[in-house]
Parts: sequence; C-alpha cells; structure tokens
Amino acid sequence: MFKISLKGVLAHKTRLLLTALAVIMATAFLSSTYIFSDTIQRTFDELFADVFRNTDAFVRSSNVIEADFGAKQRDRLPDTITAEVAAVPGVADAQAEADGFASIIGKDGDPLVSGQGAVTFGAAALTGELDAWTYVEGGPPVGPDQVVINKGAADKGDFAVGDQVRVTSATGTREFTLSGIVKFGDADSPGGATFAIFDLPTAQEFVGKPGYISSVQVRGDGSQSDEQLARSIAEALGPDSDTEVLTGAEITEENQSDIQESLQFFTVFLNAVAFIALFVACFVIYNVFSITAAQRQRENALMRAIGASRRQVTASLLVESVVVGLVGSILGLALGMVLAMGLRAAFAALGLDLPSSGLTVLPRTVIVTVLIGCIVTVLSALMPALRSGRVPPVAAMRDTALEATSATKGRTITGALLLAFSVALILLGLFAGRPLLLVPGVLLLFIALFVLGPLIARPVAKALGRPIVRLKGMTGTMAKENAARNPKRTARTAAALVVGVALVTGVSVLASSIRDSVREIFGEQFQGDFVVSVDTFGFGGLSPQLADDLNQLPEVKTATGIGINFALIGDKGRTITVVDPATAGAVFDLDFVQGDITDLTPEGVMVSEDKAKSDDLTIGSPFQVVLADGTPRDLTVQGIYRKDELAGSTTVHRDLFEGTSVDQYDFGVYILKADGVSESDAEAAISKVAQNYPNGTLQSRSDYIDSQAGSIQQVVNIIYLLLALSVIIAAVGIVITLVLSVFERRRELGLVRAVGMTRSQVRSSVRWESVITAALGTVQGIVVGLLLGYAFVVALRSEGLNTFTVPWWAIVWVLVLAFVIGIVAAIYPAYKATKVDILEAIATT
Repeated sequence: MFKISLKGVLAHKTRLLLTALAVIMATAFLSSTYIFSDTIQRTFDELFADVFRNTDAFVRSSNVIEADFGAKQRDRLPDTITAEVAAVPGVADAQAEADGFASIIGKDGDPLVSGQGAVTFGAAALTGELDAWTYVEGGPPVGPDQVVINKGAADKGDFAVGDQVRVTSATGTREFTLSGIVKFGDADSPGGATFAIFDLPTAQEFVGKPGYISSVQVRGDGSQSDEQLARSIAEALGPDSDTEVLTGAEITEENQSDIQESLQFFTVFLNAVAFIALFVACFVIYNVFSITAAQRQRENALMRAIGASRRQVTASLLVESVVVGLVGSILGLALGMVLAMGLRAAFAALGLDLPSSGLTVLPRTVIVTVLIGCIVTVLSALMPALRSGRVPPVAAMRDTALEATSATKGRTITGALLLAFSVALILLGLFAGRPLLLVPGVLLLFIALFVLGPLIARPVAKALGRPIVRLKGMTGTMAKENAARNPKRTARTAAALVVGVALVTGVSVLASSIRDSVREIFGEQFQGDFVVSVDTFGFGGLSPQLADDLNQLPEVKTATGIGINFALIGDKGRTITVVDPATAGAVFDLDFVQGDITDLTPEGVMVSEDKAKSDDLTIGSPFQVVLADGTPRDLTVQGIYRKDELAGSTTVHRDLFEGTSVDQYDFGVYILKADGVSESDAEAAISKVAQNYPNGTLQSRSDYIDSQAGSIQQVVNIIYLLLALSVIIAAVGIVITLVLSVFERRRELGLVRAVGMTRSQVRSSVRWESVITAALGTVQGIVVGLLLGYAFVVALRSEGLNTFTVPWWAIVWVLVLAFVIGIVAAIYPAYKATKVDILEAIATT
C-alpha cells in the first residue's frame, strides 16, 4: 500500500503541486520571518562585538528608569569621573562619551530623517583603539565649529567634507563645518539612524549637559582580567557614586540583548501573520483532500474489494498528505529565503540600512518550517482520510462516486456548540481582562463558521447568483446551480476567504473608529489654531525655548509646549506629561473636576480622575516620584482632571526638572493666535520663528488633527499588506477547487458542448461560479469582520475609543476585490474546461 500511495502521488504531479501551493506560500512567510530576524540579530551581534572589541570596562550611571514598551532613560554622570577612572591601576585609556538628540538638516531646510522610529544621534568622538567609527573621508572633529556625520547621512544630504552642515538639538540649531565622514562597521546608516559627532566639549554643551557625560569607555593595560578591572574601578569610585561598571563582554551582550528584545515584537507580529496564513491554508488543504477523496471513492472501493483494510486506505491518503507537506515545506523554505532578501531590500529602500551580511538559516528554522508544514497538512487531511477508509467495497460497482452534499444534524449541533464557545471566549477576552483568550476564541469562531458553512451556502449562493442569471442567462444559471449543488464544497472553498476578509474588515473598522475618535478628542480638547510638532518625540524633540520665543510675537496670544518624560511612581517607570501651567490652560481643555491647571506649581502634580479613584487621591494628597537622575521629589496633588486622553494620568510642571541632568523636550508646541489677527498673518509670523527649529513642522489646527488621525493608516497599510497573503492563499484555494471540479464534471461539460454550448459560454459559466464562491466568502467575512470590529471598539471604550465607524468605502473595495479574485481565479480552470474532449467526455465507460 505504501508503494501504491507513492506511485499514486507521482502519477498526479500537477495535483501534488496544486495542493502544495497553499503550504508553500504559508511556510515561505513563516521561514522568511525567522531567516530575516535571525539575520538581523546575527548582524548586530557581530557589529556590537566589533564596536566594543577593545573595550575592557564600561562605566555608566546606575540611575535608570524603564517604562512601558521598552522605553528607558538613564542618568548622566559628572565629567569629573573620567579622571577618577583613568587613575585606577590597570587602566591604559579612559574616554568619556556624551550623547543625545541631534537632527541633521538637509540643504533644503528639512531634517534628513523624520518619522516614527527614526533615530537621530549626537555623540562625542572617541579616539584611538576605542573609536568604533571608520573614517572614509576627512578626519575627527576639532573645536566647537566642526562635525563628523555618517556616510548614509552624507549621501542623502549630498554633503562633502568642507561643507556647512546645520544640526538641531535641544539647545537650538547651529552650523558646523563637516570635517569627516564615517561608517559604522559596514553600514552607511545603521538602522536608518543619522549620527552627528563632535569633540567632547561641544557634545557636552550642544547635545548633552555641560559638566555631564553619558558613560566612560575603558581599555585596560593587560595587567588584569576584564572582571578584575571592572571590580577595581567600582571599588575606586565607591558605593555612593551612583555608578555601575560592566565588562566589555557584558556591555556587548546587553546591546545584543536589547536588539533581540526590540526585534521580539516585530518577529511575534510576523509570526502571527504567518500562522494566520497557515490557518487559512488548512481550509484549502482540507478542501482539496476532501475533493480528491470523493473523486477517488471508486478507486478506494476497488482497493477494499481486493483486500485492503480501512486502515490501509486511510494511511494511503495520509502518506500523500505527508508528501505534500514535505514538498510544500521544502519549497516554502527556499521561497522564504527569497522573501527574506526582499524584506531586506524593502528596509533599505525605506532608509533602514543594515550592515551587509549573508542570510542566516539556522537549523531551528529548517526544522520548524518542515515540521509545521507537515503537521498542518496531515491534520488538514486527517478527516478526509478517515472518510476515504470508510468507503465500502460495493462502491466499486458505481459508475461515479461523488461527495455527499446533504447537511447532517450532527453538523448543526457541533457548529452551534463551537460558535457558542467561541463567542464566550471572545467576550471573556474583551471584557474580563483575559486578552489571551481572544486567540483561541477567534480561531474557534472561524472553525464554527466552517462547520456551519454548508447550511447557508446553498441559499446564499442562489441569492448571489440571481443577478448573474439576469445578466448572463443560461451561463449564469449554470454557474449558480454549480455553486449551489454541492454546498459543502462551496462553503469550504469560501471559508478560506472568510478569514482574510474578516480580518481585513475588522482592522478597517478599528482603524476608522480610532481615526474618528482621535478627531473627536482633539476637536474637544485642543482649542488652539496652529501646532509645531515633531514625529520623533520618542528620542529627542523640540527645544522648550520655541514656546518661549513664540510667546514674544504680537501675532500669538498663547503658545504652550507639551513634553513627556519618565519617572518612577511607586516601583514602576511611568510616562508623565510636562506642561507650562501659565500657558497650557489657554490651549487645552482637560475638564478639571477639582483645581485648575494654573494651580500647578513645581512642587505639585495633577492626576486624572481615573488615577485619583484607583489610588485614592484627593487634593493635597502626597505624591512621590523619582526622576531619571535618581532625585526623589515629594509632590502634592493640586488638581484632578477628567479628560486624560491627551494629558495621560500624570501631569507635572516643567520647572520640576530645573537643576537636574534630565533632558527636556517638547513633542509639540500648541499655539493660539492673537485676537483680530488673520490666520495667514499669524502663520507667516510663526513660520519665521519655527524656521530656527527645522525639525518641527508647522500645521494648522485642522491639518494637525488630520495628521494625528491619519497616522494609524501607515500601520493599517502594513497589516493590509501582510493579510494579503491569506487572501492570496484563499484565491489559490478557489483555483484548485475549480480545477478539480472541472475534472469531476468533464462528462457534463462534454454534454453541454455537444448540445451547442460554445467555449466562450463554458468559460463564462466557470468564471461566474468562481465569482459566486468568492462573493460568498466575502459577504460572510464582512459580516464577521464588522461584528469583531464592533466588539473591539466596545472593549476599548475605557481607553478613549468612543466612536464606532463603519468604513463603507473600504467595504466597497473589499467587494470589488472579491469580484476581481473570482475573475482571476477562474482564468486557468476556465481554460481547462474548454479543453475537455467532447467525444471522450460523453463516452460511456
């Protein structure tokens, strides 16, 4: 039986490849995710190992705040510590680093790099063996008027050695002479970042804090091991110095681990998309094996008649599924390498340059890809294989052997139970604080719809086919009847499309609702006319001086800067909002329950109503915070506000940070024009001042609100692009089903051709059958997607998502896409249908 199974597989190579297509595409994406992330990890591992290859010890502050989503803020050190480290026996060289935010401005007046995730560094130049940069032109910076930039920035800005380069930091914008151009290992612009490098005094004054440094890199003289040297430095500095000393190996490993953690979300997200694709592929594989098992009923019955057992017949189909899974997984692994190279090229096109390195294919990637591909295929083929083993020997006497089409009572009960259980899991995940239950809940929901699909496929297919009948006449009637005659097959084929369309619709609903909620929130709380903002406030931002400069203009009534910072509240790092209370109230309405924004002093804090209730806070309650430099602050609650969507849960006075080494930036300056001043005059005056801060963008109130609402669209577009894979797999499923269906109906096709139907009419009937199947899956997917989107919006109301919006245009585009999928998926099956030999098809066998 094993030999017969293998010969059967090899005898139907086209069917083997068609069935393997879904496995190939799904495993290709899975393997490309592993290959790409492993390649990045290995590249940066090697890069950091090279950067710190001559670093034997690394000294930095022990004061650090770690907030949510990996955000981290570490304190600076007094620059006198460099001399203390250099004096420790065993130290051959000790050099200070001073780094911070610095944005390189292009010749057109705009920053070379902008956008979320873009990082713009300023740093002090190191010398000798501790210098990790490679100079490709010029030399190190000397004095307060020179700068060195990385080659990627120089190429993008068309800068050459000797040019004047403008750089913006928290202290303002200055011009420097370009003294050199460097590379970081093999990368011109590692990770898409730009680097502006100054001598140490300039870096301290311009991008850091005068009198402070970020860290000290140490090279030993070889008399001690790295561990001994680190201990010696720590002992010399003493326990009260608020420092920690790491070995070169430890700082290297830490940087490598940070890259791994930053990649974790990216990898998990791509893996989730890959498993969605595998889930969709399960429907396709199950459907294909169900059809082939039905078409081979007579063959299986003959095997039973000559002595094969049920187990042997079942094993025969499972052997075929193992071959399909193995072939599909191996080809998917090969295609995954190509996709990984494509991902790398896409990142380079976006400016996220990575050091050159070959692809990293770990044994884990090969094993996981092949194993998951085979498991998914075998599990999908299990039920069809069991059904094939139950075929009685007497079925060999039948002229044809087709799949049963009637729905059973057991199917109805099973589907209803699965549906109820899935809904319960989703509700628990959304409203009972157990989000992990959403994953099995949504998966079970789609499985329940798959089980119940045949119950609604026939009536829905007939309803969808009526307009086609009126439009195409007899060919439309054939298409409708063909789609409705076997509701199980039609439902299974459409089920793969249901998943992709439901997720696309759900994401569209959520994104549209978020956009409208953002517009509503800003419309209610922001009372100004203009905004100067940055989109890189995660690292750096606008100098607080900008708001002060704008307040000097007669065309401006009030300008207020809003910043964010980090502090320890309790034992956790938290993000806090930083405002100037003298101006913030004129531009923002936070709906105070108690107190007012003008009551805020540097010794106070204002909290949201929700935080006040959860922490039992009232006006006058003590409130302790620890700043990033380790300075504790005993504050008092001076106000409680209701609207916290923009301000967050905690708001402090910007003077709270005076006298500390903590950086301060504004992510936006919000402006209210003076009474009687036209918008054009106000904009012109504001623009002149804002030009001195070129990393900021001046926008009107409406444009700013639109940009904030539309910022989610970039993320949504990426999700659409990734979910397209599942839609493509579903389309391939339609192609395979139609091809197998054409083979099954070749006698019928021969008869209709014999009585006068033209090739064009045959193609039309197959094409419209495909459209009906695609429309069936799309309609179900849209309904499910709308319900899921609504559930998520309701669950997120406590987070400020108060608007449920149906994106009708997106739904129209989904319907158009379904029509296109139906047309395209039918091209090859329709062609095969017209190639049926009439005499051979109608011959009695």
